[in-house]
Amino acid sequence: NTSYVGDLRPFNGASIGSSCAGTIGDICIASTAKGGSESAWNEIVAELQALDPSYTMPKTPTNNWNDYWQVANDYCEKIGGGSLPTADQLTAIAKVLYNDDTLTNSYKDGLTMVNKDAVYAALGIESTASWFSLWSSSPDGTEGAYDRYFRSSNTEYINDYRASHGYQRVVCLGE
Repeated sequence: NTSYVGDLRPFNGASIGSSCAGTIGDICIASTAKGGSESAWNEIVAELQALDPSYTMPKTPTNNWNDYWQVANDYCEKIGGGSLPTADQLTAIAKVLYNDDTLTNSYKDGLTMVNKDAVYAALGIESTASWFSLWSSSPDGTEGAYDRYFRSSNTEYINDYRASHGYQRVVCLGE
């Protein structure tokens, strides 16, 4: 498998075991962020289909919507070389991004992305993005899952629809 010079994203993260593409504090980023738009999620599905031609976009059972959380989970397990972050790991990323050790899973406003350049680079988020959201490892039934929003002046960990228009991203964490 190949990775390109200057590109932190491995071609096939599963082949790199527990190596880190980047770190944030003590958190190992096994595979940098993907997703954020419907077309980006379709590219992730195509990567999963390259491993398993029968793979299709999962659907939520009640509303038959695209299940982006399930795609994120499948990606980390089969390609990303890690797992989706826990709530505590997402909070740890927020603490570094905002340089605020008082953050919890609750909403907090009045923040500044003090370490934006370093955190965005480690996660593989484009520097022009004013905000992003990352899926967590915690589903909530068949229609919901938790994610964390990282906005320019606030952050929160919330229960969201697994089919939330694809604006969330997946990042896979290693050990």
